[in-house]
Amino acid sequence: MRIPALAALVLLTCLTAACSSAPDHTSHEAPTSTAAVVGAATTSAAAAVKPAPGNSAALGEVSSWVDSGTQVDSAKFASASTEDGTSSTLVDGDRAFSSPTGKIKCITDGHEGRHSLVCLVDLKNPPAKPSGPQGNWVGGWVEYEGQVLTVGGLHGDPGPFVRGYGEQLAYGSRITVHGTKCRMDSAGLFCVNSQAGTGFRASDAGIVPFGCLSEEATPREVNAGEYYTC
Repeated sequence: MRIPALAALVLLTCLTAACSSAPDHTSHEAPTSTAAVVGAATTSAAAAVKPAPGNSAALGEVSSWVDSGTQVDSAKFASASTEDGTSSTLVDGDRAFSSPTGKIKCITDGHEGRHSLVCLVDLKNPPAKPSGPQGNWVGGWVEYEGQVLTVGGLHGDPGPFVRGYGEQLAYGSRITVHGTKCRMDSAGLFCVNSQAGTGFRASDAGIVPFGCLSEEATPREVNAGEYYTC
């Protein structure tokens, strides 16, 4: 009578051991599941970084993309330095900044309330000097005043750049000056003036207008290679 009882006890012990193995198997799967979740989160974060708008993008798309950049403390860009190291503080709320590569250098000009943004862009194919006017031609001189954008100009002096150049504006960062917001990117500098309904992109590949800006014949009184207006 003792043998059947002993066999029953052994069978019960085996069943108990088999059942206890289930939680251990589950615990081995947990790290794999966690890794999958982390991987999915990383992929999602990478997908959230939108590329720069294309040449035919609507102004709203460009504006939203600029807004998604990291706003900087504009006070850092309230001074400019010349090549000999002379530094000067900008007035009238002006700001100066440069691209990390140094191919784009911008400064705002609040003189007489104009509030224009002037940039020197190292263009691969700058516009040619118009026939007729005499003077020093600067093909990469870009000037933006909201509803007017010009590329190339006659400049015998450095203009607002007599004060020098500004600090580097890191990729992914944006700055707002005199109603114009700009974001620096490896694809170029993107600027938008929502009130004017315009914007542009500047890179060594060229200048691209956004919004209501379209190229027109350059007025006689304007010495520029390309003239865009609304």
